[in-house]
Amino acid sequence: MESKKKFHFKAEWKWAYLFISPMVIGTLIFGIIPIFYSAALSLLKWDGMGEAVFVGLRNFSKIFADKKLQYELRNTLIYTFTVVPVTLLLSLGVSNLLNKGLKLTGMFRVIYFLPNIVMPVAVAMVWRWLLNSKVGLVNMFLKGIGLPAPNWISDPHYILPSLILISIWSGIGYNAIILLAGLQGISPALYEAAKLDGASGRQVFWKITVPLLTPSLFFLSTMNIMNGMRVFDIVYTFIGKADQGGPILDASRTLVFGIYERAFRFMNMGDASAEAVVLFALISVVTVIQFKFQDKWVFYE
Repeated sequence: MESKKKFHFKAEWKWAYLFISPMVIGTLIFGIIPIFYSAALSLLKWDGMGEAVFVGLRNFSKIFADKKLQYELRNTLIYTFTVVPVTLLLSLGVSNLLNKGLKLTGMFRVIYFLPNIVMPVAVAMVWRWLLNSKVGLVNMFLKGIGLPAPNWISDPHYILPSLILISIWSGIGYNAIILLAGLQGISPALYEAAKLDGASGRQVFWKITVPLLTPSLFFLSTMNIMNGMRVFDIVYTFIGKADQGGPILDASRTLVFGIYERAFRFMNMGDASAEAVVLFALISVVTVIQFKFQDKWVFYE
């Protein structure tokens, strides 16, 4: 009997390994191996075609001396730490409204989630037309009510706020749905007990709802910060082909755009890999800090 149990146990584990193998293999090929490959390339001078030459840490000193990296770090951090809190705050409000069981709630859930099933490039193209300084609907509306109509795309002062606006708009739906799931997981008994104790709506929200939503908020903040630091598609769609340099590009370039530019526009794989290592280190540090301090504000039932 024991031998049969051992045989069945081993057979079950074989099936388990078989089912998880596609994910493990995919993670290795497209995740783990490229990290080490990029780290190795960061120590080489290579144009992607000819012979690679070992240069040590020279690529890192080169990119840190480049003003472009300063612009990319500044824009990436401003973009990320503006988009993430504003999106979470607005999503929290939307999820609370959707959780009240009002009429047409199901329809509004679909409407809010629609931007997430559309390709980011398509979203950026639509907004590029909406924000066009001459024929865009946004400026037509602003002119109609007597407000100034800025050059959202061609003015260095407005290009980054435009990208932030688009990202907030497109991110509310996904975040709201996750927070809505968290709200629906809170026991109604807690709200009933709070009402019996005479708690106001504001007290219920801050003392019960928000603390019990912190696991969802922690997950969303972690993922959104990672995604914010890796933003590329909307930046490239807005200014990638239209501007080869100058103040507009400097005002909107991000770290991933810089990696793309160094690798595929200037064909300098070593510099691009060095910047990729910098981005990886930055995301790792921020993520470690988030996990380090989660015990101070994340509450689990």
